[in-house]
Amino acid sequence: MQNRRKQMNDDRFISVDIDGLDKAHDTVDGFPRLLQNTLRRHSVLKEIGTVLVASGEQTISEGGRPVKYKPLAESTIARKGSSKPLIDKDTLRQSLDYETYAGKLYLTSVEYLKYHQWEEDRDKAPFPARPIWHVQDEDKEEITDIIIDNVSKNL
Repeated sequence: MQNRRKQMNDDRFISVDIDGLDKAHDTVDGFPRLLQNTLRRHSVLKEIGTVLVASGEQTISEGGRPVKYKPLAESTIARKGSSKPLIDKDTLRQSLDYETYAGKLYLTSVEYLKYHQWEEDRDKAPFPARPIWHVQDEDKEEITDIIIDNVSKNL
């Protein structure tokens, strides 16, 4: 678990822009502290983690979102017996998960996800990147709603 946490906690972060936070920041006394406390709450992180895991599973099932993955090589299709990228024994999709630790959310998976996720450092991967962890537009809306609902409860 420590290795996965280190892997996901580097310079490649997933970020979400929350509409309306600037306005709230200017109008609600103590807003930065309130927002920070809300974003560190275990229950809020769990809700966001659940959204992102479901989104990652959907991305794999749909063969990439918002852009479809590059097709598999013919040799890979022949070996797997399928032309669906990232779905062989379904280990990768089933391994998507999250952890919360010390007020932070970590997206986790099997060790080899890193070879699919990022375009850089691809010397060990003889295939194109097929990112899974990506915040989709509908994820941003859902995460925004989660945050706003939880901030509103504490006003």
